[in-house]
Amino acid sequence: MKNYLIVFLLVIINYNGNAQNSGQLSGGYEAYLQYYQSDDATNFIAPADRLRSMNYFNTNYTYKQFSFGLQYEAYLPQAFLGYNPDLNGNGIATYYAKYHKDDLEVTAGYFYEQFGSGLVFRAWEDRQLGINNALRGVKVKYDFNNLVGVTGIMGNQRLGFKLSESTIYGVNADINLDNIIKLKNIQLKGGLSYVARYQESVSGNADLQPVVGSYSSRLDLSAGNFYTNFEYVYKEPDARAANQVLLDQVLFDGNAWLLNFGYSQKGLGIDATLRRLENIQMYSERLLEGNSYNAGVVNFVPGLTKQHDFSLANIYVYQAQPAISFGEEKVGEIGGQVDLYYTFKRKSVLGGKYGTKLALNYSRWHGLNAAFDMAKQIYRADFAKPGELYFQDINFEIRKKVSKTLKTVLSFIDVKYNKPKLEGEGEFVHANIAVADLEFKLAKKRSARVELQHLATKDDMKNWVAGLVEYNFNHNFNVYAGDMYNYGNDDVKNHYFNVGTTYTKSSTRLSLSYGRQRGGLLCVGGVCRYVPSSKGVTASLSMSF
Repeated sequence: MKNYLIVFLLVIINYNGNAQNSGQLSGGYEAYLQYYQSDDATNFIAPADRLRSMNYFNTNYTYKQFSFGLQYEAYLPQAFLGYNPDLNGNGIATYYAKYHKDDLEVTAGYFYEQFGSGLVFRAWEDRQLGINNALRGVKVKYDFNNLVGVTGIMGNQRLGFKLSESTIYGVNADINLDNIIKLKNIQLKGGLSYVARYQESVSGNADLQPVVGSYSSRLDLSAGNFYTNFEYVYKEPDARAANQVLLDQVLFDGNAWLLNFGYSQKGLGIDATLRRLENIQMYSERLLEGNSYNAGVVNFVPGLTKQHDFSLANIYVYQAQPAISFGEEKVGEIGGQVDLYYTFKRKSVLGGKYGTKLALNYSRWHGLNAAFDMAKQIYRADFAKPGELYFQDINFEIRKKVSKTLKTVLSFIDVKYNKPKLEGEGEFVHANIAVADLEFKLAKKRSARVELQHLATKDDMKNWVAGLVEYNFNHNFNVYAGDMYNYGNDDVKNHYFNVGTTYTKSSTRLSLSYGRQRGGLLCVGGVCRYVPSSKGVTASLSMSF
């Protein structure tokens, strides 16, 4: 099958180059390479395969109502440290054929999709996290007169170069209520979703069903400068798993409540999100539950906190806690975050000549308050009463253009991090972080950036300091050097240095760096993976056509 696809693609390329009005061809290539070195300072021992590469080539062809595509991936000899070991070897990883005309769209092969906020279903790709949980099967979408949009899916989830033993299927309806009931100056939309996993059970528990479904209902309302949306998700009872072992003595259902609301106008924005999760994470196979690679995730459960841009602010990061653990006495989370954005106008007292932007963020997350019966392996959780504090982040940021040649970003962060509950080890951490980011505009399209950071805490690894200097020769070429140093640690003091360069020309980008990687969580969009400590050379190349 894969050989036929390659031949078919070559025919398309040839046809595209020799015929007029024959469609459009596009694609891209990304390559990442790492060479590891052993490091006595961090006790890192380089693997036997010191040189590793991850390569992605994708191409897409569109002709009238039809489109085709495939993605070839090569992990040689295997993926980087910290990635799923199932990512090894090479081959055609995904392919698809699509028909789209008017209100109908049909896709066969691998596809991505999201229902609502993703709490019930999301299939997406993020190479930085090592996630590609596309489904291989069929997706059909139809829009009924701009009143109701319906999507149906069925397929097996991608797991490395293999497929899940289960089948995922579901249906989603997005309803334009404002078009149905003819509301004026109000936008009202609703949504209903159902997603199920069919997996044959090898358990002797008669209550364990092969089909486990999740239901979602949601409502979005906006009027003028105000907006709000609400979503509720219910997950049917299912067995839990840990360390590839099924724990099916008792089946547990799950639920999620998500409320978002805010106000926005020129120069002012307020946004608040509240969420309660209880046993809501779903995997395409039961035994994948709790794996550290995000393998087999069916839904999207991000940590809802401020996504910081600075290295020291990402030492203590929060990831969502949706699972049940009797050993750690955890059954979910409850909390939220609030954002406030305000722009002081130009030539005002606080705005100055160029204006000033202020951003405030507050997030706080607790475990659910629950009573556990360890003997029966059951629990009872309160709906709204918070349990133990897991995480808190209070931060503000000031962005100020001081002059034609200087821009500044000043940030202060106060963070509380329950490391024993979130990582299963260590002590509760309370830290303060200060950041100054200065960007200088120089002559002849050149610029420089200086970044200074400090983290102060009496807990865990104690105080840190970090700095970065970046010089841009033009818009295409720059060099940089940075370091993180935990100078306050009485036991081990390490420099996590990094030097590198990037070059960009049209749609091609090349980067090269050398340094030491601090072990910890890497998060993108609130979803995290663990990155082990390492040292070595990293290079990347990306291009598109």
